[in-house]
Amino acid sequence: MDLEHFLDRELGEERRQLLERKKQILAHQARLERALREGDLEQAQRTIERYQVALTKQQEALSSLAEKLPAFAASDYLRQDFDQGFLSACRAQGLPVSGSFPDYEVFPFRVRVYPERGVIEVNERTLHMLRPRALAAYLKAEREKLYRAPFNAQRFIDTLARVYDILLAVKQTRLKVEFPPGTSVPLADVYDQLVLHPGYKRHYSRGMFAFDLYRLLRSEVRRASDGRLLELGEPARRVRPIVIYDEQGRELRFTSLRFVGGGGE
Repeated sequence: MDLEHFLDRELGEERRQLLERKKQILAHQARLERALREGDLEQAQRTIERYQVALTKQQEALSSLAEKLPAFAASDYLRQDFDQGFLSACRAQGLPVSGSFPDYEVFPFRVRVYPERGVIEVNERTLHMLRPRALAAYLKAEREKLYRAPFNAQRFIDTLARVYDILLAVKQTRLKVEFPPGTSVPLADVYDQLVLHPGYKRHYSRGMFAFDLYRLLRSEVRRASDGRLLELGEPARRVRPIVIYDEQGRELRFTSLRFVGGGGE
């Protein structure tokens, strides 16, 4: 059964009744307080009786809802119907999506569906948000928060330059070969160096690294503090690229990084 149909149609009557009873109970509560403040015992007694009826009907609707809710097979829904609904919801929100069930990339988030657990992970954060349109709205809101967050482009590019130097030095030591300045290194290696501690990957995913590269490209900063110019390399065969999406949703792929020049050249 489709989740939208189940929640809005199958449970629709109980949800409507609960909202109606809530309004009635709030109204009874207000009348009871007024009667007690004024000392109107007759009105208070009548209101209490009506209050009790509304509470009983509310409990009946709530019990019916509790009986129906477990009937929905969330695992079957996630396996069979989630994919199309999620892709459509992301398109409606203008979110670029790659991958396929159960693993998606919604830049800059990694989204993984676990049907057997009835949960969805977004960059290692576990969510129980199974409505596609609710999940897509959440992803859009989280992405907009990231766009608004402060970003120090100079600090980031300087960090990339330090990691680049480390990777070149390690490679030269291992291979006993002298590499000229400006030799490219794989972007994937740069990311791995940034998250050497296993726990760091949980908090700084590959997607977030791509997002920081995106923010760097949006900035006017292109040189490290020592004057070297950053260059990102185009995709190479058999190398998994770092994927970035620009403001128009166009896909940009990079596989390598290097720093060239210096001294303000």
